[in-house]
Amino acid sequence: MNLFKTDIQKTTQLIEKAIEKRVSKEIEEKHWVTHYGANDIHPKHLVYWICVQSDEQKERLERESALNKELRELLTKYNYPISGRNEVSIGFESQETVDRESSGNWWHHWK
Repeated sequence: MNLFKTDIQKTTQLIEKAIEKRVSKEIEEKHWVTHYGANDIHPKHLVYWICVQSDEQKERLERESALNKELRELLTKYNYPISGRNEVSIGFESQETVDRESSGNWWHHWK
């Protein structure tokens, strides 16, 4: 494993934990943060998801521009590679949507 891959994996995990810490202040229902991508190929290939239970919660969080700005700033704070920083996606999804659109299967939903 090369040094860059190790560094980007570590940075990716640190950002995920920071996102979780920040959104925990905003969300009262059960939630989790996850990510996927191929950012070891290029840093732009990364998606973070904040997963909540209800569509209402998802929509509220999507509208919170200050929160969304803070979440994006975590990429800079943790020195995510600038070559992909602006293309990293940070999104919200709800169990209700996954149930409705993908029979409750998160993997199929994101595919």
